Amino acid sequence: MADPKDDTPLTADTPIPVGPWRAMPTSMLSSGGEEVMATHRTLELRPLGGKLPADLDGHVFIAGSIATPGRPAFSGEGTVYRLDLGDGKVALKQAVFRPPCFLLDHALQATGHHGMLGFHDLGLTRLSPLLGVRTVLSNSPVALRDRMIITTDAGRPWEFDPISLELVTPIGKTDEWIGAIPAPWVFPLHLASAHPAEDPRTGEFFTANYVNPGAGQAGLTHLIRWHHRAHLEHFQLIDDNGDPVVIAQCIHQLAVTRNHVILQDSAFVVEMGQMALDAAALLLPGIPVRELFGDNQMEAQRPTTVLYLVARSDLRPRSGGPASEPTPVRCIRVEIPGESVHFFAQYDDDEKLEIIIPHTPTLDVSEWVHEGELMLDGSRASEDITGMQVPCALTQGTLAVHTIDPRTGELLAARLTRSDETWGLALGTHAPPVNGRIETIYFNTSGFAPELVPQRILKTYHDRVDAALMPIKTGKAPRLLAFEVATSTLTSYLCPRGWSMLSPTFVPRRGGPGGPHDGYLLCLAHAADSVPRPHDTSGEEVWIFDAADITAGPLCRLGHPELDFAFTVHSTWVPELRPSPRDYRVRIFEDLDLNQVTRRSFGQLAFWDLFSAAVSAAMQHDKINRLIIDEVLPQFPGEPNQSVPRDSDET
Repeated sequence: MADPKDDTPLTADTPIPVGPWRAMPTSMLSSGGEEVMATHRTLELRPLGGKLPADLDGHVFIAGSIATPGRPAFSGEGTVYRLDLGDGKVALKQAVFRPPCFLLDHALQATGHHGMLGFHDLGLTRLSPLLGVRTVLSNSPVALRDRMIITTDAGRPWEFDPISLELVTPIGKTDEWIGAIPAPWVFPLHLASAHPAEDPRTGEFFTANYVNPGAGQAGLTHLIRWHHRAHLEHFQLIDDNGDPVVIAQCIHQLAVTRNHVILQDSAFVVEMGQMALDAAALLLPGIPVRELFGDNQMEAQRPTTVLYLVARSDLRPRSGGPASEPTPVRCIRVEIPGESVHFFAQYDDDEKLEIIIPHTPTLDVSEWVHEGELMLDGSRASEDITGMQVPCALTQGTLAVHTIDPRTGELLAARLTRSDETWGLALGTHAPPVNGRIETIYFNTSGFAPELVPQRILKTYHDRVDAALMPIKTGKAPRLLAFEVATSTLTSYLCPRGWSMLSPTFVPRRGGPGGPHDGYLLCLAHAADSVPRPHDTSGEEVWIFDAADITAGPLCRLGHPELDFAFTVHSTWVPELRPSPRDYRVRIFEDLDLNQVTRRSFGQLAFWDLFSAAVSAAMQHDKINRLIIDEVLPQFPGEPNQSVPRDSDET
């Protein structure tokens, strides 16, 4: 796929340095909190080996999180990297996403305020007893038809400007979402989907808003549609018995086909009971909450994949209701053996629905490594891996192509591919679909690293695995895979000793005819500490593969002595940068109106002056108002400096 006018072979002429043994890199946790408040960062990457393809073009966006030592990686501050490709070079620009809760959190940290107003780490989140739950925008950059958004599982998606990398607006007002915990917070916990979906044919955008049962809540599941940049439309999912659908785990992903919206109850356990205990212990520091109510043990994921199919014909134009009065819509439940976090759906489903699922049994990414705990290889977890999400499953993964009757939910057929190559299935990417069909999916894998898997994971899932089959002594090296959907053919590239890859991204070849292999795979490569580092590399690099033959290894390696990636996850490619149209906007000062927070939480009681004043005093609204005015509004252009009504606790 070289420039036809340039016959110089694209080969990695400089050997990739390797370590003395297999080792999983921990460098993705090396970006510490000192970078969070820094200004935008730019670097021009330098060739380390091979030659940059002349027809490599466009822009790659990669999301990640910057975690301070010991903090779970998924709960770190949201960051985005933009790689600008073209003109024979690759430039990197990085920014940190700073929603209002971020600004208040860091303002409180700067003043040393760690009491009831301050935010505290609670498992995979940060919580302030008086302000609410942090939104960490770190999962997926999504390119819509006319704008770009950044998503998370625990918060509203936000639009950001692709050029400046600055946040523009949340999608939907706070009142257009339902909080998962009934508390009078400025920042409610909104459970959403990290992988919403847009139909490029119609421009309809779909996501989810749900509440898990527990913590005094019965649970609910809403499908949200956002169209013509108007108000959010809510549809409440109803099962065949006429009962509301309740999500047991989380809706990490949605997909849109010609005739359906598909929601996945993904293998990521949201332990609401544990979160409630953590919050109670924070609110009542002098009371032995865990001893009184019991300390929940680690909860295993359901060993199946559950999908909900919603017929788009039932989602009539402008028929959705507000969050408080959603329109009921029937859905079909499909249950498939083997858990999973992600899936891919073919767009054409007139006769049958084809779903491609990377099944990842026992891969529990809701868990992270705790310092000093016992690992599978007999070692104790050191400080440098504390907070890392558990990266490996206890068994091989399975790449499956499932055929489903969309009218009944019946499973018609399944093709399963499982081998040594499918240990640690991770993230997938593919070329733009040809005639609506995905033909080849590329995956990175984590292999199997027993030194990074706590023994408590095996204890929890012991009845689902044969421990004798786990390669604890040797482990399994990470790979890059190419999976052909039509034939289930699998090819792979084995990472050199001490290397691992994250965030694979398909980049179409400029000027090419298109197709599943007509382009390049861009991956972020990390080296373990045992890998030698020449002077021109930090051990964190960008590797570019020919999508037509990943087995040949990287065509080109790029790096910089100062390159230091955070823990990255999903990514996307766009052909050009277009500024935000800024034709949709949630007014931040209205969204943070504390009078509205009180009314939302207490209804008619909020209109009783004495009650409202008591709430204002108890929740320290006067201090919060001043923080919003001083720390938040100046960061969002166009917001008035004194627009938040100032409550008084003197009533």
